[in-house]
Amino acid sequence: MAKFQMQVETAHPVLFLTDDASDILIPEDTGASFVTVTRNCLTFWVMSFVDGASCVTVSDQACEADGRKLFSGSIDASSGVVTLTDSSGFRYLNVPVPSGRVAISVYADDDRNPDWVWLQLGAIREI
Repeated sequence: MAKFQMQVETAHPVLFLTDDASDILIPEDTGASFVTVTRNCLTFWVMSFVDGASCVTVSDQACEADGRKLFSGSIDASSGVVTLTDSSGFRYLNVPVPSGRVAISVYADDDRNPDWVWLQLGAIREI
């Protein structure tokens, strides 16, 4: 069991959880909903830095906060690592996962300006 938690302030209020491979397919319209997804990229919204920071948790544990489940699905992580980045390419976190499809559930307190977002991964590898 692992849990990574951080306060994120970013100019553009969208974050990306992707396979660490170089050929990432970004969703065409990240504004279509709170979570958008392709085969190897999941995007989700956080607060813009002018509104404050969002607390982002990446874990293989169940969500500990009282929020709504906004997404349940998976992305391909053939590299065995998923990376949390912002629109400028800054890497906040690299998480070792089993190679292949990785189940992801996304929880948040609000689907427009979330104070917090919880990403529950199906598994995190020990390194």
